[in-house]
Amino acid sequence: MRLIIFLLIALLVILALTNPNEAEFRSHMQQKHGIAGTLSLKVASIFSAGTGTGVHRDNYFLFSRYYIGGDGILPRSDLAWGIGGKFYEIEEKPEPR
Repeated sequence: MRLIIFLLIALLVILALTNPNEAEFRSHMQQKHGIAGTLSLKVASIFSAGTGTGVHRDNYFLFSRYYIGGDGILPRSDLAWGIGGKFYEIEEKPEPR
């Protein structure tokens, strides 16, 4: 029983230490999407109000959610989840009208 609890705690610590930040997400977007990813982040930063970074991060300590918009002209659009040093992009379905 102690081994299971120890392994669970070790897993939680590893996830917390490998939680990616905004700079790592920007690097991921540049590597995966090239110039289009870089330009989309720049456009989002132009239209965002206040912070000027464009990309926002909801930090949940073990994982993070990255999104653009929601603070100015652009509506909020979730981009990806970050967990364990990896990014999992979100495919948003268009809302029916």
